[in-house]
Amino acid sequence: MIENLKWDDFKVVLAIAEEKVLRQAASKLHVSQPTIYRRLADIESKCGVKLFHREDNAYVPTLAGLELVRSAKEIEKQVLYAQRKLYSAKETLSGNLTVTTTDTLMYGLLGNIIHDFNCKYKELNISVIVSNKLMSLEARDADIAFRPVVNPNETLIGKKILPINQAVYVSQKSRFTDWREKGISWIAPNSEMHYPLLSEWFSKNNQLKGRLLKSNSILMDYFMVANYDYAAVLPTYLEKEGAGIKRISPIIPELSTAMWGLMHTDLRTSQTVTEFLNYVRACCKDRAK
Repeated sequence: MIENLKWDDFKVVLAIAEEKVLRQAASKLHVSQPTIYRRLADIESKCGVKLFHREDNAYVPTLAGLELVRSAKEIEKQVLYAQRKLYSAKETLSGNLTVTTTDTLMYGLLGNIIHDFNCKYKELNISVIVSNKLMSLEARDADIAFRPVVNPNETLIGKKILPINQAVYVSQKSRFTDWREKGISWIAPNSEMHYPLLSEWFSKNNQLKGRLLKSNSILMDYFMVANYDYAAVLPTYLEKEGAGIKRISPIIPELSTAMWGLMHTDLRTSQTVTEFLNYVRACCKDRAK
């Protein structure tokens, strides 16, 4: 019977339904594959019905399984909502704070800021997830995300921290002084970067001919430009003393965006998240170029 199930049982069913493969579901729940197999057998025994059937090596929910999955999703929403509310109600800057951002923003802007905040609030444990994929703020994969975006997702709230402008850069030692000169070796985005605006800029300006290096990392582009004879479009916040790069174009308006600090709406009253967001905003106040 369903009333005999615990939340951990619902999590198992939900993980199997979402991942479809026991090995992946086990990895998601940080258990072994034999363990999740035994857990599923125990849950089906409690319910008295088959919850999944095998189809092309995938676990597909039965009708009873689908009902349990729907219930699991509703319970998960309530659990996550309660977690966010409890976190938001904390009155002291202690406990845990999970921050996610891109590698380039971490290197160029946020690294020193996070270090200083970490030193200031010694009872707060900060965990940083550096990823170019947007973590789920609804599922509490992170409490706050710093991302270059134009319009934030409507389920999120936050603050615009600073504008992000971009321009063409070469090495400080490069002989090139104008991005339109012939003979420049460019670094362009590859298909893994998923940056259509930048790809369109390269196509529009006829820069996809000749010698090209392609990458999916702005931070890699910066490294290659600073150390070798390449040109790339980079955010202007990387242009600082000792960076080893120089700007050879005006700011490119169609690539301008902004860095936002984003959180789930349920965390809008969290003192920890708000304090950290305001701290980052204050530190970045004079960084716009």
